[in-house]
Amino acid sequence: MKSIKLVLFPLLLTITAMVILSMGCNKEDGSNDNVKTTGTIEFKTFNPLATVNKSISALELFSPNPPLTGPTTTTETTSFLFCVGDVWVSQGEVKDGEPNNMDWVRLTSFTNTEDKLFEDYTFEVQEIPIGSYKSVKITFRNVFYRYAKLVSDPSIAYELLETMGSYSSPCDVNDTSWAKTNYFGPDGNHILGDNNLFVLDRPGEKLGGFNIDSDKKAIITWRLGAGATTPCTTLLIDKNNNLEWDCGIDDMDFICPPENILMWDFLVEYE
Repeated sequence: MKSIKLVLFPLLLTITAMVILSMGCNKEDGSNDNVKTTGTIEFKTFNPLATVNKSISALELFSPNPPLTGPTTTTETTSFLFCVGDVWVSQGEVKDGEPNNMDWVRLTSFTNTEDKLFEDYTFEVQEIPIGSYKSVKITFRNVFYRYAKLVSDPSIAYELLETMGSYSSPCDVNDTSWAKTNYFGPDGNHILGDNNLFVLDRPGEKLGGFNIDSDKKAIITWRLGAGATTPCTTLLIDKNNNLEWDCGIDDMDFICPPENILMWDFLVEYE
């Protein structure tokens, strides 16, 4: 009996040591549980001409438009009042001719249905999975307003109803439909065409890509006019000669400086 105990005692010691070592290994392996797998992203808007809009009183902006000055009225575009519904980002790359089978991370907590000035949009700072992101998806309502000031008298402002279609497209101020979703990637701005395939629509409106890391915040600034401080000259063409802007009838033409040929772009910064 004593010999059996002598044999069992070292065996029990060996088993105990193995259990302790196993617990130690499990604890070490579990240390990865505390590794952060997300990073911070801040998505925001920037309009370099925003001070122009703030200098125009709300009464001037929302009162009936003043009459046009003639067959062609020369104005400068200062901002847009529109509805941005949602914003998403993706590690996939939007490419012309490729299918829309990408995984998207939503940055908006709800779908907005209210019109706001471009520069007044704010988005919550979000935590999203770390990685290299290449695309942004944004939804818009179909109708919007262009804000413009008269070149000959900048105190006179216009609020011009438009649609995301052509200037001759049907136009209804009560339209609540959504325009085609915009997909921004390294090659430019895309829309979805036939068979759910991406179609490159505006090559200049590119997103260079950005990284999400656990130890820094990525700041993506969506810039009107690619950040240009010189506005485009916007010619309002009164096609029916009634000295009023008529959405769906009248036309526009543009004279833009070289630095302001894009509708918008994206600036990527980190902090």
